[in-house]
Amino acid sequence: MKKYLMFLSMALLTLSMALISSCSDDDDGGAPVVEPSLIKTIEIDYSGGNGDEVEKWEFIYDDKDRVKSINNSYNGSLDDVILYNYSVAGKLTITKSGNETVYAIDSESRVTKEFWNAEETEYQEYRYNADGRMTKVLERYDGKDHLKFDLTIANGNVTNRIRYEDNGVTVRENRKFDYTIGDNLSGIHQIYQIDSEWKNVGGTFGKQSQKLVDFYVRSITADPTTSFRADYEYTFDAKNRVATQTKNGTSSGGPFSEAWSYTYYED
Repeated sequence: MKKYLMFLSMALLTLSMALISSCSDDDDGGAPVVEPSLIKTIEIDYSGGNGDEVEKWEFIYDDKDRVKSINNSYNGSLDDVILYNYSVAGKLTITKSGNETVYAIDSESRVTKEFWNAEETEYQEYRYNADGRMTKVLERYDGKDHLKFDLTIANGNVTNRIRYEDNGVTVRENRKFDYTIGDNLSGIHQIYQIDSEWKNVGGTFGKQSQKLVDFYVRSITADPTTSFRADYEYTFDAKNRVATQTKNGTSSGGPFSEAWSYTYYED
């Protein structure tokens, strides 16, 4: 069954000791040197590595390094080709499964609004800080703004992600993130500010956190005695880029495990 993670626990990761041992250049015990690379493919095994339910995205970029299409597959079969069209100034049109959605974009091609109607009076709005990292998500309908997500950023990393109920006032949950010493120069998404997995991986919603997540703790307002945690473990390729990440944790639905793998375009 197809599965899109709806802000599903971008959980707590423990950094593998390979992060330090993988870099022969690193004489002082710090993080290895990593060169930024465009991501070619992302693959996620929702069954935790058993191969029972695998989704894959292959990214094609334009001459400005913007995603222009994504080949989306399930269990080895091509399911959809997602198309990105930047031909109208200040707008991005994405075609998925034959359906077009229009977005407003800024001068850095970051999505600032996802329009929900032709009149462009109802939409989801995304706000960024001066460094280009998302700080707020709001929904505009019934003539009012409703706060959906509020993110705290320190040293280029999201440290808290607060999600609100539909009223835009009551806190639904708070996720607190901790980070490894490893750089996230290829922009792997790990925070989930956007509702659908494919939107997150498309790279049009600003910069990701500067470092790789170590773990996060999720506290649910409706159940204040309960906290859920998720941890990440990594392996790295010969260029010290993330080759795989395994996310293990607990959520309101019980224990879960997800296995991710990455490939990159070579210069």
